[in-house]
Amino acid sequence: MSARKTTLPNGLRILTERIDHVDSASLGIWLTTGLEDEPPGLAGITHFLEHMLFKGTQSRSARQIAEAGDDIGGQINGFTHREFMYLYARTVADQVAVALALLFDLFLQSVCSEEEVAREREVVLQEIDHIEDSPEDWVQELVLQAAWPGHPLGGPPTGTRETAQSFTREAVLAYLRTLQVGRRVIVTAAGRVEHDAIVEQVARLAGDLPEGTAASAHDPPRFSSHNEIIKRPTGQVHLCLATPACTQTAPCRHAFGVLDVILGGGASSRLFQEVRESRGLAYSIGSFVQSYRTAGLLNIEAGCAPRNFGAVLSLIEGEVERLGSEGPLPVELERAKTQLRVALALAAESTSFRMQHLAGSEMYWGRVLSFEELREGIDAVTAEDVQALAREAFTPERRALVAIGPLDA
Repeated sequence: MSARKTTLPNGLRILTERIDHVDSASLGIWLTTGLEDEPPGLAGITHFLEHMLFKGTQSRSARQIAEAGDDIGGQINGFTHREFMYLYARTVADQVAVALALLFDLFLQSVCSEEEVAREREVVLQEIDHIEDSPEDWVQELVLQAAWPGHPLGGPPTGTRETAQSFTREAVLAYLRTLQVGRRVIVTAAGRVEHDAIVEQVARLAGDLPEGTAASAHDPPRFSSHNEIIKRPTGQVHLCLATPACTQTAPCRHAFGVLDVILGGGASSRLFQEVRESRGLAYSIGSFVQSYRTAGLLNIEAGCAPRNFGAVLSLIEGEVERLGSEGPLPVELERAKTQLRVALALAAESTSFRMQHLAGSEMYWGRVLSFEELREGIDAVTAEDVQALAREAFTPERRALVAIGPLDA
């Protein structure tokens, strides 16, 4: 199994990986645009556009799009990330050409009717309400805004109620046209696929797109040490702590991954064992890393009874300080590396993951990272690497906290 890449004369990139032992395939059209590329006053329009691409094309109604997806017996959907948006399909090998044609129909022939735009505005407003009604999700959005105030990367992908209500058909179509250029498009496919056949089809469907310009470079967000309490009559307090982490391409990203696993990455992690298992102070507690092109965050999240809020915070601080002063135990370090290696191995068996890996490698690195290279990066992490990161993490000047619940400010 090896990846192949072809760049069309208009700059559109096509990457595939053939996997002979599967009968399925995963395909994606990736658009290199994100929150930082959105026009002023139109925050959330990328996410809104992703919705609109499924609401009708010049040859298909929204219902016919749904039926076409079912006809290939697989799955067709879209996703908006803070730094890109993509349409994807999962199907079997003999339906690859049909699925790819459908994805390009959505991307190139969407009509974004006035009626559908008006209807989707209401859907997005309900989506915003849904997030705010789910404090465990909302707190993760709010901590980004607290850590990176005023920067688009910290904003919600949905935009705000004000921006969502301002979206018009003309604005959506104008934004879509900025993306219908070769240098903003990456097509990836993994599974039982034929590279040359996909290149030929993509060239026929999108080879006449103008070259256009690539996505612009952006200034990184500046971290802000900020605490915010949002008083809500919830049964639990939902909290999220954030501290600066690494970018997608920084050498320290593997060490942050190991630190994340040791702190809160599983049932044997320090925070889960100390806060939940040993003391029963929280129902849920864990950690996760978010990495982007110019910045990253290591986050710790928990849900606990209001009376336990202070104790949970103190225990989190204590575990981080202890890891920074003493470093990880040898068994912890090896267990964390094993978890990361196994997670990578399991994910690599998925055609969807391999399709996404092709796109992420191309967007951030300009080349396909081998899984062996990733494993070597994990293996190279030392106890001293983890200790050094923990020593700087969540110090008062490098910590943002958001909590939602029945607390006084």
